[in-house]
Amino acid sequence: MLGKKKVVAPPPDQLCKDLARRGPHPVDRGDLGIVGIPGSVYAPRTGTGLPAVAFGHAWRTDSAAYRDLMYHLASWGIVVATPDSERGIMASDIELATDLRAALTVTQSVSLGVQTPITVDAANVGLVGHGFGAAAAVYAASDRVLLGRPQIPVKALAALFPAPTTDDLLPAATKVTAPSLVLAAPDQLDSMNGNALILAKQLGDDVVLRTVPGSTNRGLLEHRSIKSLIGVNGAEKATHKTVRTQLTGYLLATLTGDPTYAAFADPEAIMPSVTAVDLGEARPADAGHVAQLLGVPAYTDDGGKRLPFGR
Repeated sequence: MLGKKKVVAPPPDQLCKDLARRGPHPVDRGDLGIVGIPGSVYAPRTGTGLPAVAFGHAWRTDSAAYRDLMYHLASWGIVVATPDSERGIMASDIELATDLRAALTVTQSVSLGVQTPITVDAANVGLVGHGFGAAAAVYAASDRVLLGRPQIPVKALAALFPAPTTDDLLPAATKVTAPSLVLAAPDQLDSMNGNALILAKQLGDDVVLRTVPGSTNRGLLEHRSIKSLIGVNGAEKATHKTVRTQLTGYLLATLTGDPTYAAFADPEAIMPSVTAVDLGEARPADAGHVAQLLGVPAYTDDGGKRLPFGR
């Protein structure tokens, strides 16, 4: 009896090399403002039944700081909606989470194409956030009703360099039923500015936690300048490359189910430029958050080496 042909995926090194480059799809950018939400939407120029994500920005920034990242995801066939609300000092993660749900609804219900219709498969949608926006994405992925807006079932959640916000965030994380990717800087797994470790342990489904060596929680942000004319986006080059590779691979694996990219959703997979963290062995930082601000290494042994993943 003939069975389904098994897919033999390229090795992780080759997959990462391929996904670091722009994908095969031309990309169009639109304005979410026409439906009453400030922000942008990025979509492949053609396609039906596409996967989609809503992306939450970091504190005191907006979607412009992720332009190249959004173009990259769309070039690989993923529609991305990025609301620009909650940019002030007193920004609310709940308000942004509500807008993430609204933006995700827009991708499913509004015609996105410029010349030909672009449609999204409501069964293949997810949420992504960076820093403060990662907290909003967690709230949006939970089963809670937010400001009257009910949960939208999602197939994946990605928290990039997540930051602590309110006390209710971790209880909300336990109500997330989608698989999750968490990326963090090695020394910000448990810090004043990063809560990746405890968040990953609280999330309610399968979790992939990886650190990005040499990164910082703000290294993903793009800064426009005259150099942008020659393709320099102002982000930390290595951080941006690693994050866009890991995020694209994870979303292709979880939203589309493409077995080619299954390693990106495997918490034990060994991949270049990232370190997998075993949640069973990982421990809180040795130094307190205030001590870390004063220069004390987060994780130490007797020799002063950082050891975040067990002694």
